[in-house]
Amino acid sequence: MKVLLVNKFHYLKGGSEKVYFDTKELLEQNGHQVVCFSMDHEKNEACADDQYFVSNVDFGSHEGWFKKAMRFIYNKEAAEKLEILLEQEKPDIAHLHNISHQLTPSILKPLRKHGIPIVQTLHDYQVICPNYRLYTEGAVCERCRKHKYYNCVLHKCVQNSRAASYLAALELKMQWLFRFYKEKVDLFISPSAFLKNKLVEWGMKRPIEVVSNFVDTEKLQPAYMPGNYLICVSRLSEEKGVLTLLEAMQKLPDIQLKLVGDGPQKVKVEKFIKQRKLENVQYLGEKRGLEVQYLIRGARFLVLPSEWYENYPMIALEAMALGKPVLAADIGGIPEIVVENATGWLFKSGNAKDLREKIQIHFNDAETIERLGRGARARVEQINCSKAYYEKLMGCYGRVLPEDKIVGLG
Repeated sequence: MKVLLVNKFHYLKGGSEKVYFDTKELLEQNGHQVVCFSMDHEKNEACADDQYFVSNVDFGSHEGWFKKAMRFIYNKEAAEKLEILLEQEKPDIAHLHNISHQLTPSILKPLRKHGIPIVQTLHDYQVICPNYRLYTEGAVCERCRKHKYYNCVLHKCVQNSRAASYLAALELKMQWLFRFYKEKVDLFISPSAFLKNKLVEWGMKRPIEVVSNFVDTEKLQPAYMPGNYLICVSRLSEEKGVLTLLEAMQKLPDIQLKLVGDGPQKVKVEKFIKQRKLENVQYLGEKRGLEVQYLIRGARFLVLPSEWYENYPMIALEAMALGKPVLAADIGGIPEIVVENATGWLFKSGNAKDLREKIQIHFNDAETIERLGRGARARVEQINCSKAYYEKLMGCYGRVLPEDKIVGLG
């Protein structure tokens, strides 16, 4: 079977890109041919299909603002280049990931024209929320329910900018008016039941299957012996709750934290550490791949302090596969991964006092840390392994493919 994988970034930008690349590798390992469609970028991984990629646009710059604004909503180039790809490659199915802004739902039209079944993995709340996060002004937000996207403009939910918020609100309003997602995507894949249920609450009528994210456990060797520090690997942005974690660490001077990540709050995080004289916190900046694995393997457990509706965070799966329990906020899809006293522990999201108390309770209990680390690894091997993911993914493909193509699922 020939699968068209679509994602706006073709480099490892975040968790959704990891799922995109891991899915590509898994499909190829199982004998399927994969064709990719994405956007040009200097960081892109090498790809035999990059002649079809759309040109790069930096929406952060002000050059040619009107032209970029139109492309933000409907990318004519993406539709035209995908048409060429479809004529040449003739894929059996299209599996979309993140397409908003850079690719846009313009690509759905040529897919429909060629009669290609479409599934889309949802990594966030992009089909219902203009800023993707259901989070603004320091808190979870559901003001835009029932398509009241003017709230995005009123509260400047995108980049704290009225203009950017208007554009994002207009984009999503048009997508619902023209029924891009209500009619043109055959099946949505949600990594968490929480995300699926939230979409249904907001009026999504299309079929949604829950298929949990996966990790290749053969590439992640566990280290069950507890290390001597905590580890937090996170994007440094408000909704990730890193400042709440740092606040908790202020009264834990004897416990060391290694903080890994980058993002818009980097300066604020560094300033907080310096001003509060947090000598027990070591900020390591951005790390990737094996460096992150090495740091996690040496830790006692991972801390995941999110304050938004996390979907199904990959970093939690990776830590668990590496034999480490996770202390995480009780929000979004996280409790579907972190099971209390089985694979880790939960604390009240946004509550520094509760987080601090949970760290104090568990940090020195080496026996329990090792037991839960083994439990975490076992759960990933059972629920989040590549075999389980592949079987569920083929089930999703089978729901939308014509009968004569189902034999190629393997």
